[in-house]
Amino acid sequence: MTEQEVLQNEMTKLSEEVQNIEKRFGDFESKIQQVIDVATSSPSRGHSQTRGSAYNRLSGSDRSSDSNDEIDHDGMIPELEMDVREVDSSENITVDAEVATQNMAMVEAEEVPKAWAGNGPKGKEVLSNLKPIDVQRVQRLLKMGKKSRRPEYPGESTTRRSYVKKEYWDWEKIWIHYEPAHYTDVRVAAEKKVSEIKWHYNVEGDERRSYEGRYEIRNQLPLIPCGRTGLTGRGLLNRYGPNHAALPIITRHAKDDNGEDVIVAGKPVFEVLLEYKGETGSLPEIKGVYDDALPTEVRQLLTCEEHLALSDQLSRDKLVKRIEKIFKAGILIYRGFLDSEYNTDNSWFEAIIVSYHDTNDNAFKNVTFPEDSTYRWSRINNGTNINSMYREYLQRAFYARNGYDHINLSPSLHHMGS
Repeated sequence: MTEQEVLQNEMTKLSEEVQNIEKRFGDFESKIQQVIDVATSSPSRGHSQTRGSAYNRLSGSDRSSDSNDEIDHDGMIPELEMDVREVDSSENITVDAEVATQNMAMVEAEEVPKAWAGNGPKGKEVLSNLKPIDVQRVQRLLKMGKKSRRPEYPGESTTRRSYVKKEYWDWEKIWIHYEPAHYTDVRVAAEKKVSEIKWHYNVEGDERRSYEGRYEIRNQLPLIPCGRTGLTGRGLLNRYGPNHAALPIITRHAKDDNGEDVIVAGKPVFEVLLEYKGETGSLPEIKGVYDDALPTEVRQLLTCEEHLALSDQLSRDKLVKRIEKIFKAGILIYRGFLDSEYNTDNSWFEAIIVSYHDTNDNAFKNVTFPEDSTYRWSRINNGTNINSMYREYLQRAFYARNGYDHINLSPSLHHMGS
């Protein structure tokens, strides 16, 4: 046997030994994971206890560097005061009363809860609804993550999420094999150094509070409340943690060719103001809004003189007063985590969604937009090309206003007006 053949045999033996070692190591890891799974599958998860203790058990490497002395965890801190009427997702009601508050402000300055105004360090505001997340809320958020776990990330990137089995969605479930893909688009704005971010606070306009309460910090980065998504980084979002937006649902009565209300099954059909970027319609989105139910941009959009159909009988002042009355009668449809394909493990959308409906049908019918505008009044049905994450909230708004269920609208009723 030549020297080369001997060397080849030795290399083959060595390769086989390496494979055996790798197999034994893989088996060992699997056994460790099984032990972890058994140890963490406590029956107490099914009870209605809160998960505040779970956050307190995190190891030093997984904990935020924030001092717990700044936040009181002993009691249930009151939620942020809302001056808009809040509606349950399953409630079907007729709305005929106004919530007459100045500019739909969520918190009146003189009525700020003490837990909100006074417990934080100077220059910082404590999250008003900072409370342990109970099991029911966690399960709700986990179920909401369907879009956040879609394999393909939107945009031009070819990045795909790592697959996450349902049993590993929850961050409390230890998963030693979790190796998500990482993606932050080069076009998004640069973020602050994570060591300089004060999580859960608003410090000099740097808003890091969440509608969902306290979120977990691991390795100096926040974790999305809906659980693992299979992708880390910021994706196409500007900020780590919650990215807030106001998504107003602005509706009016739909009219037929004779100018009469369109009625289906005894209920009025509504038109919704949508913004079209390309072929897809979206609710008007005002980014960076946390506690303002009626951002300035919404008021300007609907009261801009070039968008108002005025006449000798209807002056601008008279029409604007009618519109302002609608603003004061808003109904809070939703406030919290927003399931979106743009979300990642470390960055996610949160939204405040308020319904503004022209109940008296004497204001929004006089709000029009030119043909080249991205804004259009649209009837919603199954054939409408609209971002899917908005449909549920549109349906809630229609229920709250006693309108016809848009999901069941016939395609023949689809219409886009000026």
